[in-house]
Amino acid sequence: MSIEHRGRKAETPAVKIPKVTRTYYQYPSKPEIGYKAVWYFDDNITKNGAYKVEQTEVKGYKHPKVKAEKGKAYSKLPVVIAFKSSDRANAKVKIKVFANENIDYIMTAPKLTGVPETAIILECGVGESFIEKYTLKYNL
Repeated sequence: MSIEHRGRKAETPAVKIPKVTRTYYQYPSKPEIGYKAVWYFDDNITKNGAYKVEQTEVKGYKHPKVKAEKGKAYSKLPVVIAFKSSDRANAKVKIKVFANENIDYIMTAPKLTGVPETAIILECGVGESFIEKYTLKYNL
């Protein structure tokens, strides 16, 4: 007696290599002039792609430092911060709204107008919806 198989025959599963490292060069013919990227793949860690990427820049390359400028907002949206005036448990939570400021400047500035130096910033958000959200959350 013979058994007929209907449809496609079962394939043997492909052998997976669990660990792979791939190296990419900006200029493959001259790897010493461009950057180098090494991608690490491991099926035991993640099956979706690389779990680590190491990028080596060109020798002598310096990344430019980004400095947030005062008074230059990204858009017309206000920046809202919720802060406590001190680190005590009974310190009152207050809200400060900055209309024309950059959020990067606010988070890195040593002094902010209307916020004491000893203040502890609890939350920071961009947009008018955060004004309502923080007033409800902190009962203001």
